[in-house]
Amino acid sequence: MTKPTFPTSPISRRTFGALSSVAAAAGVVAPADAQETAAPEGPEMNHLIGSIYQVCFVVTDLEAAVKHWTEKLKIGPFLVFENFTFTDPDGAPLPTNISLALAYSGDNFIELIKLNSGRPTIYDAVTDAGGGFHHLAKLTNDLDATIAESEAAGHPLAFLGHFEPDARLAYVDARSTYGGYMEYVEYNETIAGLLHYMKAGADNWDGVTKTMPFPE
Repeated sequence: MTKPTFPTSPISRRTFGALSSVAAAAGVVAPADAQETAAPEGPEMNHLIGSIYQVCFVVTDLEAAVKHWTEKLKIGPFLVFENFTFTDPDGAPLPTNISLALAYSGDNFIELIKLNSGRPTIYDAVTDAGGGFHHLAKLTNDLDATIAESEAAGHPLAFLGHFEPDARLAYVDARSTYGGYMEYVEYNETIAGLLHYMKAGADNWDGVTKTMPFPE
């Protein structure tokens, strides 16, 4: 069996900036020879705000996990980011380095994370246990207000990070309540484009291809 080919492009403004327009072109994942076709602005995904839109699992072998989820669970294709890093509010890189794979299954958004380096991190315990459930995720219009509400509810901030081109996320420690962390991602058109691009990929999946391309 052919080993899946994983994209090596790090997350970038060019990568994410194209997601919204490509997906909106026809509601499908564009083939490689059509990825530069002009397209209108991508659709809103703000109906997801406030709901649990993602479940995340930490894995110790990302390629093996993608293979299992696509072949055994029939979920795919996955968009894979290798050596994904976060920055602080001033743009300085944070030490945590992960690789991650994202895919839709119906209306459920699945994330698989492999910790590469940068310990200590919030992924350590699940990694050391051999992998498993790590967090639920919600979208929010106001990350700072959501963090304050979470801390008031007894879920302290565990991690705050920025990622290109203009997105922020926070993890709060909700393990005593939900058995894992809660991730909050601040909604904007970049996030909407990513979600729409991936939903279109899942809706038109051939049931075989393990990963989807980054739009150019």
